[in-house]
Amino acid sequence: MSATIIGRVYSGNKKQYEVKWDAYSQEVYVSYAGWTYIGKASSASDAMRKSEAWLYNK
Repeated sequence: MSATIIGRVYSGNKKQYEVKWDAYSQEVYVSYAGWTYIGKASSASDAMRKSEAWLYNK
């Protein structure tokens, strides 16, 4: 996995998590219970949006 950390997002309960995105495979990971794969994103900003949405109820 050559994903790199692109930023941090907050969950619904205000905890902060790091976001990794692999530009080649477009896979997105969140530092939730280790590194959890949450799907694919077409860009780094898309990855951040998807991560924030995924974490909303966590």
